[in-house]
Amino acid sequence: MKSTKYISIDKDIIKENAVFEFNLFIPSEKEKKMHYFKHAGTLVTTEDVEKLKDINAVYINEKERAYYLRYYNQRVAHAQKKYINFEEKAAKIYHKATVILHTLFSNPEDLETYKTSKHVIYELVETVADKNFSIDSIINIAEHQYTIMTHSINVCIYALNLGTYLKFSKEMLEALGEAALLHDIGKSKINPEIVEKKGRLTEIEFTEMKKYPMFGYAIGLKLGIKNKDILMGIKYHQERMDGSGYPAGLNGENIPYIARIIAVCDVFDALTSRRSYKEAMGVFEALLLMKTKMSKQLDVKILNKMIEMLR
Repeated sequence: MKSTKYISIDKDIIKENAVFEFNLFIPSEKEKKMHYFKHAGTLVTTEDVEKLKDINAVYINEKERAYYLRYYNQRVAHAQKKYINFEEKAAKIYHKATVILHTLFSNPEDLETYKTSKHVIYELVETVADKNFSIDSIINIAEHQYTIMTHSINVCIYALNLGTYLKFSKEMLEALGEAALLHDIGKSKINPEIVEKKGRLTEIEFTEMKKYPMFGYAIGLKLGIKNKDILMGIKYHQERMDGSGYPAGLNGENIPYIARIIAVCDVFDALTSRRSYKEAMGVFEALLLMKTKMSKQLDVKILNKMIEMLR
């Protein structure tokens, strides 16, 4: 019997007199389980809102994500008709992207969720293009506690900002953003014990892990992705300039340009994110390591542009 899975939601949507199509849960640390906070179809009261002030996170059953996303999208669209500051708007887009990726990783061939993810790409492209966007914005928006979802979004944001710095067209930015957001989707087909393992993989485990770019490429085809740039970014972002990467052992400029960009952003976010077994590196420390220790693996021209951008 499968255990119920829960995902955290944006607490800001829980306002007095609101009614939801989904159940709300809060965690009990002592009992290590979830308790109902509000049943679907019941009115949120003043007392409920007061209780939330002392609660760090609210959750929903992952099976009710579609209801939550529908409500959340409507609320964000309504909020954006009013004035909200840039950081708040960006944070809401980031949160929505996280929920969508949770859904997509649970069912990677779901066409409706994929279509929803494309709308998030458009929003992220607009966010990066916003006159209020800056490098500080990236650091503030990005969640630096590593999960596959947050990592995928962070890589997407870094890649979009780098693409903007390189003066990509809007069409090319959208392709880059989609490839970056979905670059790890193939990991949904790998044993979770391998994907979530803390520490170094065994040789057998690493052999299995190396299959994920091809799995991601196959998922892309099943979703109906026809843009070669997107497919090549997903398939080849683990290739390395010296030919030491996978899945095809490509080298130098044989590696598609979009994949080389994602590779740089992928490594940068991995180094600057916290994991249970390691602390996050600072921006300067990470770039220094990439420049001095990984110059044979990463495209140095792209890395130099990223360093210029992050200055």
